[in-house]
Amino acid sequence: MPKKITERVAMARHAASELATWGSWKNGRPTATLGDVKVKTTAMYGRYLTTDITDGEAAEGLRLALAQQGIAPTAA
Repeated sequence: MPKKITERVAMARHAASELATWGSWKNGRPTATLGDVKVKTTAMYGRYLTTDITDGEAAEGLRLALAQQGIAPTAA
């Protein structure tokens, strides 16, 4: 069974998915960064967030969004 994600990570995943779908790409991968995900999440869900999305939440959201689109994670 997949790990349950928080509502905040789900928001970050949605924002990251939008960036991957509509944003720029380079070498077959979206160019979205953690900073981009954080800004987009705040723009989309700022009314519901009491604190900013963390780097960890943005990273998990981006990872999940890319996985949904069948894009493997990059090596760290």
